[in-house]
Amino acid sequence: MTDSRGSSDPGSDAPAPRSRSSAEQPEQGEGVGRAAGLTTLSAVVPGAGLLGTSRRRLGLVILGLAALALVVLAAYALTNGLTTTALQTAADTGRLRTIAVVLVLGTLVWVAAIALTALAAAPRRLSRGQRAALTTLTAVLCLAVTAPAVLGVRYISAHVDAVDKVFEAGGGTVGGGGSSSGATPTSVVGDDPDDPWKDLPRVNVLLLGSDAAEAREGTRTDTMIVASIDTRTGDSVLFSVPRNLQNVPLPRDNPLHEVYGPVYDCGDQCLMNSIWTEAELTAQEHPEWYADDPNPGQTATREVLSGILGIPIHHTVIVNMRGFADLVDAMGGVLVNVQERIPIGGSTYTDANGTLQLDPTSDYEWLEPGPQRLDGPQALAYSRSRVTTDDFSRMRRQRCMVAAVVDQVNPMTMLQRYPQIIGAVGDNVLTDLPQEDLDEWAGLVLQVQDGTMRSLPFTGANIDTVDPNYSQIRARVYEALNPAPEPPAPEPSEAPTARDDAAPTTEPPAPDTPTTTEEPSDELEDVGAVCD
Repeated sequence: MTDSRGSSDPGSDAPAPRSRSSAEQPEQGEGVGRAAGLTTLSAVVPGAGLLGTSRRRLGLVILGLAALALVVLAAYALTNGLTTTALQTAADTGRLRTIAVVLVLGTLVWVAAIALTALAAAPRRLSRGQRAALTTLTAVLCLAVTAPAVLGVRYISAHVDAVDKVFEAGGGTVGGGGSSSGATPTSVVGDDPDDPWKDLPRVNVLLLGSDAAEAREGTRTDTMIVASIDTRTGDSVLFSVPRNLQNVPLPRDNPLHEVYGPVYDCGDQCLMNSIWTEAELTAQEHPEWYADDPNPGQTATREVLSGILGIPIHHTVIVNMRGFADLVDAMGGVLVNVQERIPIGGSTYTDANGTLQLDPTSDYEWLEPGPQRLDGPQALAYSRSRVTTDDFSRMRRQRCMVAAVVDQVNPMTMLQRYPQIIGAVGDNVLTDLPQEDLDEWAGLVLQVQDGTMRSLPFTGANIDTVDPNYSQIRARVYEALNPAPEPPAPEPSEAPTARDDAAPTTEPPAPDTPTTTEEPSDELEDVGAVCD
């Protein structure tokens, strides 16, 4: 008799459990591979891997949001141009902060989609090794997605911090703008969004190299350059004013006029680069004269230079010269064609004749002529040294350094060293440009890059620094900004009959003909010519 709860008949037995398990093993392995593939797909395209799981609807939402963001970004960039979009975005700290928040939130959603894909696609039964492999793959993919976002947030944070320092509170440390009081930045940009520079044919920006130091009283502006930019073409002219200019005119409405009268004249102690400190000392003695001006030194320097050149100065950019070395180091050095032997380091003293001399017992080295890559301290010394030369040679080297730095800033260097570069800028540059006008200035920068840049230095070769003729200086500035039209080319005429005494020659010049390299001129020329 057979028991109804069981049978000894082998034919009636159900398939053995072991047979079921061995048959399912290949399917389980395929399930792990499928889960790995879908998880990877979600890492490549946000949410795409979820489409192959039970979370299909959530995957569609994430994928749709990612596609929408990509389309909007591409349309905006194509409409405004890639370069313009990048500059305008860099100029708008509010937009950058929004991008940083969106970047963080978007990355969190992306990481969550990767992890959720791995969970939803994984088979129910996994061996310990399979589970560890899938978990490791998911973690690596999450890190791969997170790393660029972390780098992007770091770059944005460094940029925003630097911009906030450079444009610090408008009238804080720098202040002034285009107003005479120096209280708040004054915008010179028009209200027409299609042509913001319509009412301003030229905009003039003062570039000051500050030589402030703990061991020195006040601020000494040893580098003074006014950049005049044609807002239509982007063509610009740089006017360099020497530090040792004497008898400079003082505007009637500036408080220094109450002390010195119309001319800042007290011999060789009253130099142009002393105006800043003189105004600050006067403000300490007569604070009521500067009630509306938190930055009397900058305001006085700007107004005096405006009177010297005969053009309005709309904005000011101040660079800490010692911080220039940090910028060069952040760039990885700068390649310069050194034109004269310059001492690096060492101590100086003033001899009985009042001449600056190099102390031969101090620790210094010579920077020899020829193409060289300079680090930060070397570049700073090359730009500032005058112990073996003079102020005018130093002005040429400064213009050469400006041209070299601008020429050697490339996208790869900016990408690799951007936090260091922008950090050096933020720590050593101040300006009174209104931050809300940066979009318009970004567009003008593009025009300047496409335009010509010329330089007109005022030196002992073209002016008398002790008793300058300021009418002549203003006339030269006017001619540089309003050049006479070039005469039309002569019409071709018939070739003259060849004569023996006018026959062309290909003979080399006579042995006694000098073939020396000309010194850099102090006439209007291309800004990079001083480096050749």
